[in-house]
Amino acid sequence: MSSRPLSPEAFVNELVRIDRLIAEGQLQAAAEALNAVQRSDPGDPRPLLVGMRLARAANNPAGELQAARRAVALSPQWPVSVTELGFALSRQGQHAEAMEQARKAVSLAPQEVEVVSRAVGIANDAAEHEQALEWVRAALALVPPDRLGLPGAQILRYEQAHQLTRLEQHEQALPLFTALLEEIPDSPAARQGALECARALGDAELERRHADALLALAPDHPHYQYQHAVAYDETPQTQPDSVVAELFDQHAKDFDMLLVRGLKYRLPELVAQRLLELHPDRRFNLLDLGCGTGLLAVFLGPIEGHIIGVDLSEKMLEQAARTRLYSRLHQVNILDALRETPADLYEVIACNDVLVYVGELTQVIPNAWRVLKPGGHFIFSCESAGEDEADLVLRGSSGRYAHKRSHVERLCREAGFEDIEVEQLEQLRLEGGQPLPGYLVVARKPAQPTPLAA
Repeated sequence: MSSRPLSPEAFVNELVRIDRLIAEGQLQAAAEALNAVQRSDPGDPRPLLVGMRLARAANNPAGELQAARRAVALSPQWPVSVTELGFALSRQGQHAEAMEQARKAVSLAPQEVEVVSRAVGIANDAAEHEQALEWVRAALALVPPDRLGLPGAQILRYEQAHQLTRLEQHEQALPLFTALLEEIPDSPAARQGALECARALGDAELERRHADALLALAPDHPHYQYQHAVAYDETPQTQPDSVVAELFDQHAKDFDMLLVRGLKYRLPELVAQRLLELHPDRRFNLLDLGCGTGLLAVFLGPIEGHIIGVDLSEKMLEQAARTRLYSRLHQVNILDALRETPADLYEVIACNDVLVYVGELTQVIPNAWRVLKPGGHFIFSCESAGEDEADLVLRGSSGRYAHKRSHVERLCREAGFEDIEVEQLEQLRLEGGQPLPGYLVVARKPAQPTPLAA
């Protein structure tokens, strides 16, 4: 292509063509065409925004951010380029600056619904839910009343209700979800939102109505089956992957601050101390099941071995990768991870505050025994169920499983573990401002392992 200026129509058509090349994975051709377009009009920021998408497709976050900054330098008063810079910063975890750009974009175009709506996405990524709610309400105020029933406005109305549930304002959220369901009764998202509100408000009858309707939409959907079972006071053996991944994806950005500072969570620090007592020379390989943001590795520090992290949440793994302490990270549930890992591989397997989402342990404990090297240790925590309760209890208030201590000890013995130490912990973390009791198990696989119990 010539570097001569293109007509406005030809310029836009070429950008559309380049976008199509990117979508088709023809990145080299897209890059060559994009360079030619930029030469034809170096002062236009639009090719730089396409360049952002090209860099993202090429897994080049530094290039994406550079293109975004150049676009803003060319058009500092254009809210589109400012917003795109905010998203680029957000994708790299630079949330403070991303929020600055979002606020700037809103100040530049406070009457443009699209600009204000996109700022909500940046606020969500930064876990700034109060700000997100404020911007959603501002965007809705710009929508004419006769257009509130259109799909774009319905999305904003759902977002408003969803932000209220995140802020635990369920009484305000429920009528919003109800109004949406009157218009779009087959909306799974609105139905789940209403179900969550009913559960939080203790309205069992309404929760069951929504659970019935949700399951009717897709009877084979594991998430809906789980919600239905919980609504009817049943105890599913485990939680669906989608439930756990969604929960932790939402909290990945503020997880450490929320858990460690807000809820006084000290388990990773305690487990790291136990591991260093077992291996003062730091020579061991560790399988960190449900590694989250990598808190255990941070408290442990570098070791002369490998730390392998497993988690269902992609966003949690992104945070763990930033510690640079893990040899590998895998997005998989821990049942599959244990089942597919070869035998006699690790000196230590750790599972901190994770079995509360896994539930039934009849596969977890024997497979942990198999994967450990002889003499290795399985160290894990559980929330306490009373000895007068069932072996496995699903707490309706939190949606987490509690395990009876005697049952867990029996499973460890049957799997072949010995030297089973159980430390009662008066406070795993705070729950509703009160200490949540649990216990920490350290179980050793014999140096000369005995066969698994029949």
